[in-house]
Amino acid sequence: MRQLGNGSSTGARRRLSLEQIVAATVAMIDEEGIAAASMRTVARRLRVQPMALYRYVENREDLFDAVVDHIVNELDHDPDIPRATAETDWRSYLTGLAWGVRRYARAHPHAFPLVATRPPSAPWINPPLRSLRWIETLLQHLSEAGFTDEQVLFTYRSFNSFLLGHLLLETSAMVIQDPKPGDGSFQAGDDSGSHDPVEPADPVPGSISPTRTTADREEIADAADGGASELIGVAPDDYPVIHRLREGLTEDRFEAEFGAGLDILLDRIDTELGDRDA
Repeated sequence: MRQLGNGSSTGARRRLSLEQIVAATVAMIDEEGIAAASMRTVARRLRVQPMALYRYVENREDLFDAVVDHIVNELDHDPDIPRATAETDWRSYLTGLAWGVRRYARAHPHAFPLVATRPPSAPWINPPLRSLRWIETLLQHLSEAGFTDEQVLFTYRSFNSFLLGHLLLETSAMVIQDPKPGDGSFQAGDDSGSHDPVEPADPVPGSISPTRTTADREEIADAADGGASELIGVAPDDYPVIHRLREGLTEDRFEAEFGAGLDILLDRIDTELGDRDA
């Protein structure tokens, strides 16, 4: 093990913690993509031998589960999420929580596929709200707001489904605009040769988009910026409406659409409550 500080490998082991390991892994995924994070590369980042990590996690799968917990638990430190108190109405609470989940997803777009796709430890844990504490708080708050058990379940499932679908789409767009070498679906370096830009021997869990070459990504980015007068591979005669609306189709409207979609969802929940009470 590489020596740290006082030159003692024992001291290095003492200073290592699960929190340090997970934080280093999250930082590596943010900077380089999911596939870049292995027991070996994380250990190198922490300047320890890989075997030192196995005192805290069983393997990379266990490490990725800890990464998911770390990211979701960023909600604990989000000051803009309202506390679930008797004075907080359910709509304000769900609105604040939804925007909080969006904030953590956007803070870690390259890691969000892990949050969305890691197998849950229990069938009642749904992404992206994967923390037992947050799920319990949500369910309890709705129950105390007068929701029946059936209404609580409808709201919980609908809320998670909305967040997951929208945030997968939004973070995927962010990754397309800023691909990392370890995303797996992309190759951020030079791919001008004949080699495959993705290494098939090292699959990436939670891969979110098809492989794009550098030239492909440049064309897509150019079209998104309004620089392409024609859509590549889309014949105007076959798809005239797509061509007519192409500028609008490439606009970044995620924030506005998230807010509008959330309002529609909450209105639907409100209607559900009224229908059941009638």
